[in-house]
Amino acid sequence: MHISPPPPPPLLLPLEDTTRINHHHQNNSTHNLTHELLIASLAIQRASLLTKRVLQTLTSNNNPSPSPTTCPSTPVTGHPFFPSTTTCLNPSYDPSSRRLSIAKPDASPVTIADFASQALLISTIHHHFPSDTFIGEEDSSSLRHNPDLCSQVFDLVSTTYLSDPAAEALLGPRPGSIPEMLGLIDLGCGKGTRGKRCWSMDPIDGTSAFLKGEQYAVSLALLDGEGRELMGLLGCPNLGIGVVVGGGRIEEAEVDREGWGVMLSAVRGEGCALVRSMGKAGLNKVVKRINRRKGKQREIRTEELHFVDSRVSCATDSGMVEQLARRAGAGRTGERTEIYSSHMRYAAMVLGGREFVQVRFPKRPKGEAAPWCVWDHAGSQLIYTESGAGKVTDLEGRPIDFGAGRKLTNNWGLITADESVHGRMLELAGEVLKEAGR
Repeated sequence: MHISPPPPPPLLLPLEDTTRINHHHQNNSTHNLTHELLIASLAIQRASLLTKRVLQTLTSNNNPSPSPTTCPSTPVTGHPFFPSTTTCLNPSYDPSSRRLSIAKPDASPVTIADFASQALLISTIHHHFPSDTFIGEEDSSSLRHNPDLCSQVFDLVSTTYLSDPAAEALLGPRPGSIPEMLGLIDLGCGKGTRGKRCWSMDPIDGTSAFLKGEQYAVSLALLDGEGRELMGLLGCPNLGIGVVVGGGRIEEAEVDREGWGVMLSAVRGEGCALVRSMGKAGLNKVVKRINRRKGKQREIRTEELHFVDSRVSCATDSGMVEQLARRAGAGRTGERTEIYSSHMRYAAMVLGGREFVQVRFPKRPKGEAAPWCVWDHAGSQLIYTESGAGKVTDLEGRPIDFGAGRKLTNNWGLITADESVHGRMLELAGEVLKEAGR
């Protein structure tokens, strides 16, 4: 398979301006991360561009909007690959002879875009910060056993670039060979963050939603040697800038098919989240700074809470979330936002308002293997807390520990809520767990 590079559009923003607009991040709350933020922002934009190219080509021919019947939204075992009726990356592509996605051991899908996105992210970060370590969702084992799939991934990596030459040059060299690409992907197989800075990434969070053309994210987080979030970036390729500027709510199936999406970012101690639209060239200017701590804040009442959830998640008990909502008095008004991608749920809370909350009750009992991975949450939690939207703990009130390894083994469950109501949410969660005998 060969994907021709997109034609260069007019430059969106000179590289010197992308540096200038990030100077406000220099302060004494965290050591200067201006360079890290610039490089990571450009890396997220290029990786997001890659995923959008794949998605747009998949839906550009005779299937303008993939449907739930052709692209499953939940992990499945019967159809781990694109069905023969799905439009593929090349009009002459024969789905019966080549695969665009494979199934992981847990039956969830991974696409060529997942692998290629991780390769580009690590390539850039490793070039600039060679001493840092990585935790990424993907590894190259399936590619090493599938040369055809591997060549498709390498083609994507080799042909995706930013059209601003200065911005693209700043990202550094891309993998020059398939073995080099596979080695970079496997740098993401790190085991933890203790003692060294670590970059956590999810090259496509919500792959099942991605396959349906719904909301998904490209995430990147910088963690310190103790597992604390220093920086978080989130590329939301299907999120329209109008939703952000207009104060709308993120909806799973309401996507921006023409644009290139939105980027959210935050640096620890800055006290705000930055929002900008994404494009094909350099970074666009920040269009919004979210700081919900400004001014006098009223207390949020539990009956006005807006729950953000994913009922199709196989790791979480949404029935217990409904019980909590009823106890909180929010069961009648029943406002909900349903989003499959973990990181997009955080984005929904950041953009939605202080009344937006998320509660996650693991189906697995305490003491069993942690159901969630670092890359499912790192970075987005920092964006959420820096925006002033609220506080994040587990169901026992403990801070989330991103330094325990690849999974959140030191935590059980999750509560994301405004500080004025977080304590009450903990109490209600305890009542629900007690009633369930857990």
